[in-house]
Amino acid sequence: MAFDTEKYTKNPFLKGEDLEEGERQVVTIKTAEEVSFPSGDTVPVLSFMELEQKLTLNKTRIKKLVELLGEDTDEWVGKKIALYPVDVQYNGKTMAGVAVGAPPKKAKGKPDVQFMKDEDEDDSNPFA
Repeated sequence: MAFDTEKYTKNPFLKGEDLEEGERQVVTIKTAEEVSFPSGDTVPVLSFMELEQKLTLNKTRIKKLVELLGEDTDEWVGKKIALYPVDVQYNGKTMAGVAVGAPPKKAKGKPDVQFMKDEDEDDSNPFA
């Protein structure tokens, strides 16, 4: 193959359909900046260490990120967040959008202990 066609056809911005349904993808914020588009719009955008695609931030995403990480966007760099697909309404149609949230908490080292009982064991004396 002379060149990778996906390089030229893949959207540089993350969409809900790019994420696996039912999965939260944990990513590390690489940059938080404002990007000016040819349309003249300036939009806040996050880039991630684990992904080539960037995420544009709407009001809902910004509110959630402020709740999770604080208002100082310089402090967001290096922090982990979770991205996951959600259904959103856009122009009267339901489509996949991207939501942001806290990464899943790691379970503390609690052992999973199960006690097994012999079938012929007598339940009447718990100290036997």
